Amino acid sequence: MRLLWRRFQRTAAWLLIPLLLLQFLTGYAMIHWRLFSGILGRATAFRIHSIIQPITLAAFVIHGFPWIRRALAKRRIAGRWLDGALAAVGAGLGLVAFGSYLTLQG
Repeated sequence: MRLLWRRFQRTAAWLLIPLLLLQFLTGYAMIHWRLFSGILGRATAFRIHSIIQPITLAAFVIHGFPWIRRALAKRRIAGRWLDGALAAVGAGLGLVAFGSYLTLQG
């Protein structure tokens, strides 16, 4: 189970690279729409940006929070309260991402 979770975290880490690149590209395409109009329209950039934001947030939580926990555990800051706090923040961010997705779906 631990190996499977570790692979899931690694996959999320590798997914962050193209997701963040798309975030930056679509964000700049929305802001500087005249510069990017030949590549990506403003409305399309906004739609893509809105779709991949919850996915990026989920990948960040899956990859980042276990890393934060391990880094704090090395400094002997870990405990049950830390696991609960990270789980609560992760669940909150997950609910925000899911709510954003549902809002976009209408």
